[in-house]
Amino acid sequence: MKAPKIAFAGLATAFALTACGGPPSSSDAEKALASLLTQSGAGQITNIQDFQLTGCVEAQDTAGYRCDTTGKVTIDIGGQQVPVPVSKNLRYAKESGTWKAYAK
Repeated sequence: MKAPKIAFAGLATAFALTACGGPPSSSDAEKALASLLTQSGAGQITNIQDFQLTGCVEAQDTAGYRCDTTGKVTIDIGGQQVPVPVSKNLRYAKESGTWKAYAK
């Protein structure tokens, strides 16, 4: 009798973890970073290179995941293409089916 209960509990846990979906994909996080920078008034993002998302852990204080985010973002500022290095721990949260990035 105990074996079926353990198997059911294991399936329930696996289902719950799958339902959460885990942290964003690299592609989703890259789009969220570009959106965050554009909305913050940094300028038009023209390119993101060497983007990496590492060390993602579930956020403790709010919904989403905190991930170390690195890369080089090129921003158009007055017609000039300005490369800006990025190395920051950002929070990513899924809202209405879309990943969003938050600096805090």
